[in-house]
Amino acid sequence: MKRFLPSGKEWRSAFDLLSRQEKIAFLSFFAITWLSLMGLLVLIDSRYSTILPASGGSLTEGIIGIPSKINPLLAISDADRDLSRLIFAGLMKSNGSGGLAPELADRYEISEDGLVYTFYLKENLYWHDNKPLTTDDVAFTINLAKNPKIDSPKRANWEGVNIEVVNEHEMKFHLRKPYAPFLENTTLGILPKHVWEKVPVEEFKISDLNTNPLGAGAFKIRSLVKSDSGSITQYTLERFARYRPQAPYLDTLILSIFPTEAEATTAFTEGTIEAIANITPPTDNLAATTREIRLPRIFGVFFNQDSFKPLQNADLRKALELATDRDRIIREAAHGKAIATSLPIPPGTFAYASDLDRPTFDIRGAQEILKKAGFEDTDGDGIIELVTKKEKTPIHFTLATSDTPELAKAAEILKATWHEIGVDLTVQTYEIGDLEQSVIRPREYAALLFGQVVGYDPDPFAFWHASQRNDPGLNIALYANTKVNKALEDARTTTDPVKRAELYRIFQEELAKDKPAVFLYSPLYTYILPRDLRGIELSQIPLPRERFTNIENWYRNTRTRWNILVR
Repeated sequence: MKRFLPSGKEWRSAFDLLSRQEKIAFLSFFAITWLSLMGLLVLIDSRYSTILPASGGSLTEGIIGIPSKINPLLAISDADRDLSRLIFAGLMKSNGSGGLAPELADRYEISEDGLVYTFYLKENLYWHDNKPLTTDDVAFTINLAKNPKIDSPKRANWEGVNIEVVNEHEMKFHLRKPYAPFLENTTLGILPKHVWEKVPVEEFKISDLNTNPLGAGAFKIRSLVKSDSGSITQYTLERFARYRPQAPYLDTLILSIFPTEAEATTAFTEGTIEAIANITPPTDNLAATTREIRLPRIFGVFFNQDSFKPLQNADLRKALELATDRDRIIREAAHGKAIATSLPIPPGTFAYASDLDRPTFDIRGAQEILKKAGFEDTDGDGIIELVTKKEKTPIHFTLATSDTPELAKAAEILKATWHEIGVDLTVQTYEIGDLEQSVIRPREYAALLFGQVVGYDPDPFAFWHASQRNDPGLNIALYANTKVNKALEDARTTTDPVKRAELYRIFQEELAKDKPAVFLYSPLYTYILPRDLRGIELSQIPLPRERFTNIENWYRNTRTRWNILVR
């Protein structure tokens, strides 16, 4: 057979015949040609191909607290909630940007009167043990939540809701009266009936399933590690290949458990863990990046006007708001991770009336208001008094708050700035459990620095309706306003978002006039993650656990697809 190209030996012989300079020139030409070809291929690759996520890789995150109730019906600690969010799935879930998206549900319908919610499940849903998931599991879970023997924190969400299972893919929720935020309730993680129906109700809280659970979420438990004392120190989770709508890209998620924030911070600094949430570790880790996510929460000072009578004076409350330096509080107490606001509904939610939000700091203006209202420092001790014909009442009262560093620091800043207008504060800090039981529930405070969790769909009813002034109601300002009551009642039963926004605007206008509280800020949630972790789309979440809401989209590995191969 006739050859057209020289053999390897012939090429070498020809190369040997070249002079030294010719060899250098040839090799230089060859190198330039090779580099140009590689550059051309890189250029073609960048222009005519797409980088896509690929399966594989792992993530190690540190969480604080000892998990004991990894169960959507029982979880109360952040550690329990975090793990429950990863292992279980609900009909709906947070979409990561302040709204809701279907998870187990394929779609839902709401009747015109707002009394019937019909849900249709996705096809081919499975539990981690590969048993089918149906509407029977959903009904079983909600009936457990309603069972008083379980004593679930979710019980109140389902009182008055009747469940109708139409078939294994369709079910209806019948409400006694319209309740616009009802969809938020359907984010509840669903339990597997075929596993939990074997557990007597009396043993529900102590079952081993609460620490080694089986769910239908994006990840399932592969293994756990316990310390010598028996406490769990680590969970290793693996991707659930049958999670809908898609299996996660990450193969493994390792959650290291730390009893304190200090230990978690040390582990992050030393590189033992790659991710950590809502703490401020050293920022010189070049392999990490910090994401700031809005939380629909409001922190403020709530006044108990019955406890300290001068606070019934609207001018005093107005002066206190003007003497509040929100920017300093955010800078020094919240480490810059917050948005200043003067309203009870946080920025980023549909009901927030931005044009009413006027967080103003004006010491001189506050002093002028107090002077005109009859407040004077008559004895020169730096504390003003409310002067009436009968008596002089020094403006000195106690501000109660949690002993967390952020709120304790915010309280000290308030004490300093309010002192500039002659108001004297005594700050008392409490461990959170003691604060709730001994101070908030009996309403034993003149002023309370505290936070309110508004949720996916702002429903301030529990915080501001007059019917909620006494425990277990959450109206910690003991506020009563008939116009506000009506607006909140109507907003709960109105499904039209435009009309609801109008009603919530009325509510915000009234609170801006009455000033039963001084609102300070809406916090930002910090989440520190590896720089090479992609696919994360989080701008607003209702609760810290929802940072995992779209974890199936996170990836570290990639693959290249030539566009020319795609029609």
